[in-house]
Amino acid sequence: MLLALAQVLAPAPAAEPPEAGAPIVVTASRTAQGPVAGISTVGADDIARLQPASLLEALDEVAGVRAVSTGGSGGGSFLSVRGGEPNFTMVLIDGIRLNNPTNSRGGAFDFFAIDPMLVERIEVARGAVSAVHGADALSGVVNIRLRAPRPGETGLAARASAGSEGDLGLGLAFNHGWREGGLLVSAGWYDSGGLDLGSDLERRQALARIDQRIGGFEARALGLYAHADRITFPEDSGGPLLAVNRERETGAYELRAGALSLRRARDAAIRPGLTLSWSEQRDDSATPAIAPGVLDAVPALAADARFSRVEAIGDIGFGNGPLAATLGAAYLRESGRSDGLIDLGFPLPVAFALVRTTRSAFAEGAWRPSALVAVNLAGRYDDVAGGPHSWTGRAAISVQPSAAGPVFFARIGEGYKLPSFYALGHPLIGNPALRSERSRNIEAGIEWTGAGGDLLRLTLFDNRFRDLIDFDSVLFAIVNRDRVHARGAELEARWRVRPAVTLAGALTWLDLDSPTPLRGRPRWQGSLRLVWTPAADLELNAAVRANSGFNDSSIPTGLIRARGHAEADLGLRYRLTPTLTLDAALKNLTDSHHRDAVGFPAPGRVLRATLSAGF
Repeated sequence: MLLALAQVLAPAPAAEPPEAGAPIVVTASRTAQGPVAGISTVGADDIARLQPASLLEALDEVAGVRAVSTGGSGGGSFLSVRGGEPNFTMVLIDGIRLNNPTNSRGGAFDFFAIDPMLVERIEVARGAVSAVHGADALSGVVNIRLRAPRPGETGLAARASAGSEGDLGLGLAFNHGWREGGLLVSAGWYDSGGLDLGSDLERRQALARIDQRIGGFEARALGLYAHADRITFPEDSGGPLLAVNRERETGAYELRAGALSLRRARDAAIRPGLTLSWSEQRDDSATPAIAPGVLDAVPALAADARFSRVEAIGDIGFGNGPLAATLGAAYLRESGRSDGLIDLGFPLPVAFALVRTTRSAFAEGAWRPSALVAVNLAGRYDDVAGGPHSWTGRAAISVQPSAAGPVFFARIGEGYKLPSFYALGHPLIGNPALRSERSRNIEAGIEWTGAGGDLLRLTLFDNRFRDLIDFDSVLFAIVNRDRVHARGAELEARWRVRPAVTLAGALTWLDLDSPTPLRGRPRWQGSLRLVWTPAADLELNAAVRANSGFNDSSIPTGLIRARGHAEADLGLRYRLTPTLTLDAALKNLTDSHHRDAVGFPAPGRVLRATLSAGF
């Protein structure tokens, strides 16, 4: 209620070592790979099969992840990793941090701002990994890898997409590669049209990236621009079905980001590296009043927020054999301000501005005493100027008793999240004495991979969160109070039934122990997808997704128990000519009338298709 009151597809096999030209920052570890790293991947082909309006649709099929919209295409994003709050997950684009601590969501990221068609893959690390990334990696990390130039290739690609409910998209990309590098420039536009009742989204995006090998070093420059305009019913209002006030919320989001990196080639015994990144985010919103219902009314709000971040990471890697290590340091400066108004019968200004500087040192080591055993250790020290300091650690081990047998793995990690600027600085409900939120994650499991890419992975996890930040209606202030215990199991599988048929799926079971009911977290959810390639130029796929009931809330209804649901999709990819490809998906085939948020009906049966051309 803080917001209201203040206002894989199928998982891929264990991550392979990064290919040439991959971004420098690795999601879960700088030295570990395989089961020790603990990464699940959603690839570009997986995204194309879904034909998603946003990356949430792809992330919702990753084991351990719940990812849905809280208000249609123009609404907010709800992403929970293993029962954590949305702002407990660090979100990166090619290693650039995106969490914005000035917003009333406590730093949670809105995934609707990113064009799925510009994404090469998404890497998801579940668990506390602050020992690698520092603050914000409380329950997981989502690293969005954008498309990269292809050395030695030159070409132009165009795409056009359309949906049966009026949504439209366009994209254009130019790639020019040479022996030692390449250049990629791309742009995209999307309008959700009438996809969701009472909700609309229009986004624009541009990307430029250049890679160059200089001597024994790999250099990279990246620039990203994203803009999204949205309109929807306010969160917790009851949406188009229940809202008494029919006025809708409007908002505009803008992101500018850039990064420069230089690193010694990966095959060198000593690998120094330096990454510089900068981002600036603008988030404006005007939220109408929510009429009283079972819960109290919420006054009209307006906010104009600006946030910028500069980060420098320097590290040096040693060793390529059975023993490897990385030592490094980082500097992070975050600056945010918000100018807002609350309508209490008279306009009440609510403005704040904060600056936070963090200096960090980290170390990580990987040891392979034999081909069947791998150990990874990581530690980090973060010091906030004029504020707290934090030590975090992470350890992982994997053991494979036989070369062709399964791998047994175990991981333990710590995480923390600094209070958001909103929670610290809001003049009415802010609390400058807030402590950092903390987590401890333990997980263990078994993984088997086959020669043809088959995968079976079972993971048991136990997460404990403490000093959680929430709004106290009695004190009328944001405070540290709740402890939450989340335990569960994740099953991920992929099986090549025959050369032309692949079956993949994920299943998650979650058990929560919380003093207050937590919203949007079903006890179980799962997905299953069948991909059939009957001919070289044709691929067909079918999928089913289901989840159990979950707690939810709105002003008109108060706390309720939302029903679970199941839905199915059909899709195809057909290569019309050597340069022309059609991707299509018939989504929600059974026309399931479910709701991921109170009063916001999910779209019914929708046909969406993309025509791509390469020259």
